[in-house]
Amino acid sequence: MMTVFLILIVLVIAGAVTFFLMKKGKIEDKNGNNIPDVVEEKIGDVKEFVNVVKERTKRVVEETKDVVESAKKVVKQSKDVVDASKGGARKGRKPSTKK
Repeated sequence: MMTVFLILIVLVIAGAVTFFLMKKGKIEDKNGNNIPDVVEEKIGDVKEFVNVVKERTKRVVEETKDVVESAKKVVKQSKDVVDASKGGARKGRKPSTKK
């Protein structure tokens, strides 16, 4: 309990110092919303990075689905190879169906 209280006090003091330095002009806050411009820029950078990661993740999921679909087709075709090695008739490639 004491640790939480000490952390809370440190955060309040850091916030007060930051606010004081913004009012004195040592820390920039051009739009006057009491959030330092440096923090706003970092948040913007993080949001941009998150969007890039989301897009890449989406593409990886799409490619993974394609690979799984292709692997299923390979398994089906490999069964035909086993049948052919036993002397069965060649079935040939089945026409692909578009989604």
